[in-house]
Amino acid sequence: MASEHDRIRTLAGRVRWLDRYRRLIAIGAAIVSAPLLILELSSVLGAEWPEMHATLLSIMCGVILWWIVEVALVWLTAVWETECDRLIRDRGVPPARVVLRK
Repeated sequence: MASEHDRIRTLAGRVRWLDRYRRLIAIGAAIVSAPLLILELSSVLGAEWPEMHATLLSIMCGVILWWIVEVALVWLTAVWETECDRLIRDRGVPPARVVLRK
């Protein structure tokens, strides 16, 4: 029983932490990746591409990465919240089922 309470506390702490810092993590990943994408795309696209186009493409990829990281972290939060809720509500009693008799 003690391990179940520890798991509930751990999951609740993770959910609170991720709710607090999720947006900062996602934006930080996008901010860090955008300059790296600018450098990589400039070398891959070559000299015939204007630098402004590569910069805008990198910013767009950074925004897409921000969205992907945000969605992944929201999914992870939902998984942890669901497990925590299941552990809190699980009392060992089976769910009631309606049986229709003819």
